[in-house]
Amino acid sequence: MKSLQTRIFLFFVLLLLFVQSIALWTLFEGNNAQEQQEINNRLNTAKTIFTEQFNSRRDYLAAFAETAAKDYGIKDVFEGDTRSLLVALNNHRQRIDADLAMAISAKGDITAQLKIARINNLKNKVQKGSELGQAFKHPEWLESQEQAHLYMLDGTLYQLSLSPLTVGSTTIGWLAFGFEINQELANHFLDITQLQVDFILNENNNWLLVASSNPQADINFAKSIVDGNTPDQYIAIGDLISEFDNQEFGLAMYGLRADIVEVLQEQWWQFLVLTLITLLLSLASAYLIAASITKPIKRLVQQAKIIAEGDYQQKISLKDSSELGQLADEFNVMQQAVLVREQEITHRANHDPLTELPNRNILIKTLNELIEARTSFQLFHLNLSRLKDVNETLGHDVGDWLIQRTAERLAKLTQFTLLTHTGGDEFVLLFVKQEKHSINELVKSINTALEAHCDYGGINLQLQVRIGISSFPEHSNVDKTLLQMADTALQNAKKDNNNFQCYDKSLDVNSVERLNLINDLKHAISDDQLELHYQPKLDLQTNIVTHAEALVRWYHPTLGMVPPDNFIHIAEQTGQINKLTRWVVTTALKQSATWRNNNIDINVAVNISAENLKEPDFYEFIIESINANHVPVNKVTLEVTESAVVDNPESATKLLQRFKDAGIKISIDDYGTGYSSLAQLKQLPVHELKIDKSFVQHLHEDEDDRIIVRSTIELAHNMGLSVVSEGIEDDFALRWLAEQGCELGQGYFISRPKPTDDFTTWMKKQNKNTVEQG
Repeated sequence: MKSLQTRIFLFFVLLLLFVQSIALWTLFEGNNAQEQQEINNRLNTAKTIFTEQFNSRRDYLAAFAETAAKDYGIKDVFEGDTRSLLVALNNHRQRIDADLAMAISAKGDITAQLKIARINNLKNKVQKGSELGQAFKHPEWLESQEQAHLYMLDGTLYQLSLSPLTVGSTTIGWLAFGFEINQELANHFLDITQLQVDFILNENNNWLLVASSNPQADINFAKSIVDGNTPDQYIAIGDLISEFDNQEFGLAMYGLRADIVEVLQEQWWQFLVLTLITLLLSLASAYLIAASITKPIKRLVQQAKIIAEGDYQQKISLKDSSELGQLADEFNVMQQAVLVREQEITHRANHDPLTELPNRNILIKTLNELIEARTSFQLFHLNLSRLKDVNETLGHDVGDWLIQRTAERLAKLTQFTLLTHTGGDEFVLLFVKQEKHSINELVKSINTALEAHCDYGGINLQLQVRIGISSFPEHSNVDKTLLQMADTALQNAKKDNNNFQCYDKSLDVNSVERLNLINDLKHAISDDQLELHYQPKLDLQTNIVTHAEALVRWYHPTLGMVPPDNFIHIAEQTGQINKLTRWVVTTALKQSATWRNNNIDINVAVNISAENLKEPDFYEFIIESINANHVPVNKVTLEVTESAVVDNPESATKLLQRFKDAGIKISIDDYGTGYSSLAQLKQLPVHELKIDKSFVQHLHEDEDDRIIVRSTIELAHNMGLSVVSEGIEDDFALRWLAEQGCELGQGYFISRPKPTDDFTTWMKKQNKNTVEQG
């Protein structure tokens, strides 16, 4: 007890025991109260779910019956031959997969009746109803304003909705559609609520068990629950719906009380185990804290003894311590003209507009070819020094002129295989090692080509560069990694004020961060670190937002917002892109359903990758997700890049055709940035192409871009495709694209991508403004 470390440790132990005792007492008392609260919440939630879905079926039937009654086609055949009426009625029934459909004449006779026959609770085929040609047994319903009814046919109960069929002000009959109330419905609610479900019906004081999820269901037991009498060993809730004339429809939802209590008891034991583990860890932490507090003191005491012994030589040291788009069918007549335009577009996509040198696309394509051929080469990444000073002092026109002079001089270096301008003040020279040239000789030839002064209006400007160098196969066998390595070497040369620097793995400061991202991405979805932002697409002819693109964002717990460019390719390379895409699709479709319930009716676009197109069940996943969220297929767009398709065109085309046949909209993204030919793309089953923002951002000042975009829009329209332009950043681009007949546009000038809540608020405001202006 004399030891300070022991005293501190005992203090922590007593404090922890006191806190844990209070926590255990609180948990014990809370567990007792939670049992009844859990039961009440579960029952009330189950009843609410049933009420909402049952009423939703009623409203859906009523709305559809009204809509069908307005169909001129069915009015034309209503008083005609029975076969035509049955065919028309069945067509409407199929639209909502109704189990019962009827047509009733103005005299009250059933002129058409179709029902779904079931064998072993499975839908079999459509049959004529047994009441066909008979008088409708509830004539009072025809004069009632109430649309929702319960209808018994051949021992089967249907949730039915009636709607009058009128011509002018004359009622010529009625249409009725219904959903069966059966075991399938009961099992549906069982799956959702985990409670057994009984449906009972009181018709003329005769209670019947209509359907149940419980094979041992008993009418008397269900009736007692509806009356509010529940045995102690059960938890139950009942409801009696008496809005159906002389009929009463009862619902009984129940389960064993022991099942609920057992779950709570399991939770209680889990709490105890967790408390014990927490206590042990806390005690260990307390001991370590006490030791860490006293360790420096002990070292000081030890040092004092050493000094007391006369040893002054030892010292103590205390250290306390983030594309070309799809072209469709008819093309033979204008093929030569199209090919010319393709060359123009391809040239612009693959060359820098300032220097007319090949750009990064050509560079990457060339590197891939060399890597596949196992040809050794070196990359020289050049950065023009002090260009920022020239721009700020003499203006950007002079800076652009200086870049052009640099390009002209570098182009004269014949020993290099390729010269590319990758943007701004950066160039990349490719040297294929077929001849013996040392790196020093090559660097000297570059400096010699640039050493003569440039005279601009009497001002002598000197061209100097910093150079980063990477080699294949010495450093890497991946094109983008080699570029990154050369850039890493360049940044190091600039930092150390060297003329050039060869890549060395010790220079790569991003490898640890990249490794962390790879590991953390595995948990991003399960830990709810991802969210979707939505960027609107404006109908350029009506100025109404009709589409939105879902864009994923990663909010890392320590690194903050990680740009998509930093993790999408990681997901593709590590096999996580399929899981990521499925999360995006599921989340976007759920949000689309929510918007539709709030009168926000827009088409939602999601991006899919080449890896998704290789998944064997990707088509089924998309269709099931759309159906599960009740989103119309024509309100979903799948955006796929040109490169994702041309990697495996045969299988990709088949899959995209299936999506198109299902009614889903297909869009080719980043039009104009790929390398495939029109011959490869024209067979793809798509609806629209999306012009890459690199052709749109400078429309105001670049005549070449305007020519390319105008030609692209005309080409797409000739092929029956619609066009989306991204990258609209000013009013000129918006108005000019509208004049050219471009259908949709998106970009920062319209709106930046917004989080879900902000986008919803923004859309409501847009809809309100549209209504007021209308």
